[in-house]
Amino acid sequence: MELTKELAEILGMFAADGNMQDGYVCMWGSIHEDQEYYNKVVCPLFSMVLNKKVAAHEKPSNSVYGFYICDKNVVEKFKEFGFTKKKTYNVKAPKIILNSGDKEIIASFIRGFTDCDGCLNFFKRYDKGYTEFRKKYHSYPRILIQIASEKMIDDLGYLLGKLGINYSRHIKKSNKANEQDLYVLTIRGNNGLKQWIDRIGFNNPSKYFKYLIWKKYGFCPTPLKYSQEISILSETSSPYDYYNGSNFETQNF
Repeated sequence: MELTKELAEILGMFAADGNMQDGYVCMWGSIHEDQEYYNKVVCPLFSMVLNKKVAAHEKPSNSVYGFYICDKNVVEKFKEFGFTKKKTYNVKAPKIILNSGDKEIIASFIRGFTDCDGCLNFFKRYDKGYTEFRKKYHSYPRILIQIASEKMIDDLGYLLGKLGINYSRHIKKSNKANEQDLYVLTIRGNNGLKQWIDRIGFNNPSKYFKYLIWKKYGFCPTPLKYSQEISILSETSSPYDYYNGSNFETQNF
């Protein structure tokens, strides 16, 4: 398959949230937060790249929304890009992405991955010297990717470096014997978010709308449900409403 930005984006999506078995591939997102993303971005991209109709549906028993593609040829295509059936702890970026010098290809892969398995949220800032506004409202941005595959975090860091985006990396140690450590990549601050928007962006509305709220008001309550984001952006509610006696006043993320 020809490496296009559309293919790069679905490879990023699949690396984050895809699953592959002998006879099918599938992808699932949140039934509450990701339906618009799947209907307007994920399914159209998969349909275009694979040249077959891909449509999402609800799976209420698991509170997920997504699709199956029962096609062994599609399974083989994803195998060729290096994906395996058991990928939680060993998933990595395809070599064709790592070897690319095309910044648009690299950005598309990172965007696809982060739209599915990353988050954008905002902090209060309590340190000495910060304004009362920053102490009360969630104004300090953070983009976070937290996964079980150390190789994938290494690859994402390498690709971000190609785009000139600064990040930090650390290990989140598990306190439970039956849980694995998590590898964490973080982009912090106004400059970091600006670089991300300029060079990568978000195609998942639930993430992009948080950015729009922050850009308009200088802060964004954290956490917010997708329906609440819509309400704020349509001006049927105000982000200040979430600080009137709510638990947002004491949360710091």
